[in-house]
Amino acid sequence: MKDLIDALPVAESVEYLLDTCFLIDIMKKGKIKQLEWFCAINKTGMTSFNLEEVVHVHHKLKGDASHQLRTFFKQKLISNVKVPVSPGNRIGEVEYVNESYDWVLKIIPDPSDAVLIATALRINASVLTKDRHHIYTAVAENKGIKVLKELP
Repeated sequence: MKDLIDALPVAESVEYLLDTCFLIDIMKKGKIKQLEWFCAINKTGMTSFNLEEVVHVHHKLKGDASHQLRTFFKQKLISNVKVPVSPGNRIGEVEYVNESYDWVLKIIPDPSDAVLIATALRINASVLTKDRHHIYTAVAENKGIKVLKELP
């Protein structure tokens, strides 16, 4: 899986950022074709942080979901939006968020969730996530960022 992720194109910015939970939910629900179509017509990506999460969890997926992930990444329909932090490095997560938007952690206390929203704010990208906390959504949308639970 890591080799496929490493082969993804790198982008400074995208229109939509996929959260790990959103991508996995799509795979589990068998909606991969809808996601492929969406990514083919919209500039879509995942942060390097979220892509590392996929590497750590893909082998735990049941059924065909792991195979679907591999097939999806082989198509290179999304870009890798690099961030200077990795999952599990809580101090690094906090530092990254605070360097970008120091107020985000006051509203979104989980640094791993805050990394995604801080990146979305930095590059002005909408977020596709299943973790749609009402405060998270209100903050993002107040800053002009859409937080979506489903493909638009």
